[in-house]
Amino acid sequence: MTRINILKDMIRMGMHFIPNNLMAYRLCASQTSWFIHAPPGFSSEPCEIDGLQALWLSHRTECESRVVLYLHGGGYVIGSNRTHLELACRISKAAKARTLMLEYRLAPEHPFPAALHDVVAAYKHLLDRGVKARHIVIAGDSAGGGLTMAALQFIRDMDLPTPAAAVCISPWLDLTCHLSSKSHRLPHDPVISPDRIRFFARHYAGEHDPKLPGISPFFGDLHDLPPVLIQVGGDEILLSECKQFHRRARLQGVPLQLQVWPHMFHVWHFASRLLPQGGRAIHEIGDFIRSHTPLGATAAA
Repeated sequence: MTRINILKDMIRMGMHFIPNNLMAYRLCASQTSWFIHAPPGFSSEPCEIDGLQALWLSHRTECESRVVLYLHGGGYVIGSNRTHLELACRISKAAKARTLMLEYRLAPEHPFPAALHDVVAAYKHLLDRGVKARHIVIAGDSAGGGLTMAALQFIRDMDLPTPAAAVCISPWLDLTCHLSSKSHRLPHDPVISPDRIRFFARHYAGEHDPKLPGISPFFGDLHDLPPVLIQVGGDEILLSECKQFHRRARLQGVPLQLQVWPHMFHVWHFASRLLPQGGRAIHEIGDFIRSHTPLGATAAA
């Protein structure tokens, strides 16, 4: 607990000095990328999908036929393949998969539905190039986790082949912020506050109703979705919406597994080099992905 508490205090101190405005958030995000590097054994190959930058990641030895389409977090207004490179690589290795990271368009310059359309375009890109849906898992953290759930619903409604599974790390599912702003975990969450997430929600939703399922998958129809793993920290204000979403999903027959990690903060996986819980959570993700993606012919790239 001592190490966890020290990390939380450090995060709180850092967040205290970040103003709640777009320029400050983007400046901080740009600086963190200097400290993030791919672990040893990985190669990266840039590519382009419908004019968007993307990145293929593959490990020299821990790489098989499955593909992870990874969606970075950042409240829909910050974040990039660069800021989430190490996390995506660690998940890729644990899953023994190739990973496609997508630079989806960010708000407020590109509000909803730009990011959602970009993700679906990337998924269709994989299908068009011969990757079987049963080999694909969509995964993401924070806003990327919410975008993952929104994409699953959109893909289903378009009658596209369903991916094998999905992974959501500390997903932001409800951009009305109703449950999170009243969470009893507010004093314990070192990362997220109601003011900050409302700021991000306004930018992404734009002139649209934040209750739209494409914005807040919390309110969507969950029938006929593939198996889903959600990991959320016990000290996150997003915990309540994840628990309620889990109950709704189970009632609608979705095989959704919810893991609540005690005392953990928002996307603690970033601290896997310091926290054993981060490494174990990534290991669980790898097990889940491998168990839901059959091995077969080599996936196309």
